[in-house]
Amino acid sequence: MEVFFEPKPSLVDRSAIALGFFDGVHPGHQVVIKKAVDEARRLGGRAGVVTFRDHPRGLTRGQAPLLLSVIEERLELFQNLGVEFALVLTFSEELCRLSPRQYVETMLLDCLGAKSISVGHNHHFGRDREGDADMLRSIGSERDFVVHAADMVYVDGLEVSSSRIRDLVIGKNLDLASRLLSRPFSLRGTIVKGDQRGRTLGFPTANVRPAFNQLVPPPGVYAGFAEVVGGTDHEKRLCVINIGVRPTFKNPELSPGALEPNFTVEAHLLDFDGDIYDRVLKVEFHKHLRDERKFDGLDSLKEQITRDCQLARHSLPCLI
Repeated sequence: MEVFFEPKPSLVDRSAIALGFFDGVHPGHQVVIKKAVDEARRLGGRAGVVTFRDHPRGLTRGQAPLLLSVIEERLELFQNLGVEFALVLTFSEELCRLSPRQYVETMLLDCLGAKSISVGHNHHFGRDREGDADMLRSIGSERDFVVHAADMVYVDGLEVSSSRIRDLVIGKNLDLASRLLSRPFSLRGTIVKGDQRGRTLGFPTANVRPAFNQLVPPPGVYAGFAEVVGGTDHEKRLCVINIGVRPTFKNPELSPGALEPNFTVEAHLLDFDGDIYDRVLKVEFHKHLRDERKFDGLDSLKEQITRDCQLARHSLPCLI
């Protein structure tokens, strides 16, 4: 898949595109993207997505929601859906000031030769979010492109939305979050050196530094899977993940200027003891096992970690 990070005239001659931020690329997003892929085949053009690297609310409202998926993962998911190119925009003041018509004509027509544009049921764009599907259709009747607005998608009788999925993850309802997302919730980050306490206990952990502004589940112990991103070894490995402040070793303390304790994300990969420092690890969360708590000593902690590993193997046997 070809990725463009700067809009320029005639990047693509003829295309069918999907518009949206697509955080999580959940089933509602997938409907919009698949429509663009189908339209590209019908029209003899290329299937593309126009999205943003960072959430537009970071500029328009001063605070963006925590992300279900960083741009690298979204691009991978786009490609898996059959997308041939993506234009990844930076939501700048200049872009924010474009009227809906200017946005369509500059970004979608001049740059991408759009002949079909697919959006979600509540998609808005342009200055002050003035543009919507009806405005797109009006411009399309003048500039010779068709518009497709997808209906809301429901799973288990629930409206699928990124905000609902975020709330489910924060509420530790990982099973329902996975169903609405169409895959297990995951985060990814770089593996950094820790204090080696896990290795001393006999349970070495990968200390994951999550990508910026990525949603992290609440403190606790979870069962899931981990996979190194890139390289030749793409095997998923069962893991036990601890998120929190490791209270057995120290009391939570605030860093200077911090508003909350410095939580760590540590994944113990079962039956694995390789060197994966500085690699990017994708961590899937399948089940909340217990809350984080302080133990009387290292022996009690080791016994509990052993039980956590056994419970992880028992909880996810069909996935191993």
